[in-house]
Amino acid sequence: MTNELPILEAFYDEPRPSEIARALGTISRLLAYPDQHYLQLVELLYVIVQSEYPEAVGGIGEFGGYVERCAAFQLEEDYAKTFDVNPACALEVGWHLFGEDYTRGQFLVRMRQELAKYEIPESAELPDHLTHVLALIAALPEEEARRFTHACVFPALHKMRGSLDKNESPFRHVVHCLLMVLERQFGASEPWGENDERLLRNHDAFPGQNGPRPQGLSDPLRSYPMPGAAVASGGEFVPLQMQYNHGSNTSQEAQGTFPKETT
Repeated sequence: MTNELPILEAFYDEPRPSEIARALGTISRLLAYPDQHYLQLVELLYVIVQSEYPEAVGGIGEFGGYVERCAAFQLEEDYAKTFDVNPACALEVGWHLFGEDYTRGQFLVRMRQELAKYEIPESAELPDHLTHVLALIAALPEEEARRFTHACVFPALHKMRGSLDKNESPFRHVVHCLLMVLERQFGASEPWGENDERLLRNHDAFPGQNGPRPQGLSDPLRSYPMPGAAVASGGEFVPLQMQYNHGSNTSQEAQGTFPKETT
C-alpha cells in the first residue's frame, strides 16, 4: 500500500484523526494523474465520506459513476483537459496566488524547504502542486497548518472550484469534497465573491496570471510566514541566497527573498 500510495506515508506518525489522514491522502491521489488504482480510490473516498462527510456523498457518488463509465484513455484525456490545459483549474497553488510573478518562485522555494523539513518526498510535479500541499498540511503543526490553509490553499481552491463548476466538470466533486474536509478541520473559508468573479473575467488585464487574488487578501507569504521568517506589516523583500536539498544528497542554490523588517 505504501508503495502504491506514497502520499499516505506523510500521515502515519501524525496524531490527527485517521479519517482526516485517509480523506486527504485519498483526495491527493485522485488529484494526481489517473493510474490503474483510480476507481478503487474513488470507492475508498466514497466509503470515507459516507461515515464522516455525508454531505459529500452525492457528489462523490456521481463522480464514481463517471469514472466507472470512462475507459482508461478517456479518463486520462479528461484529466489532462481539466487540469493541465486550463490554467483556471491548474493544480499548482502558487499559480493561483501569484501567476507568473517572480514571487511564485519564492513560494516554490519555501514549499521545497518545508517538504524537505518534514521529509515529504517530491514527485515529478512542482512543489506547490496540491499533492505536495496536502501532504504538507498533514505534517505541519495544527496552528501552522490552519494559517497555511487559510492564507494559501483556500483562495486557490475557491478559484479552482469556480471554474470547475462553470464547466460542470466531474472533477468538481473532488475539489468540493476537499474543501469540506479542510473546513471541517480548520474552519470555514472565505467564499469567492461576485467582485472576484468580475476580476477573474477581466484577467486579460493581468498578463501571465489567472486573474488577481481577491481584494483584501494580504500577501500569503506574509500571512503565512515560514518558520524562522519574521514579518512586519511594513516589510520589504530583500535578496537572499538560500540552499536547499533536492534529490538524495545534492545541494542547490536558489535566488529568493524573505521579508525583512523596515525601520
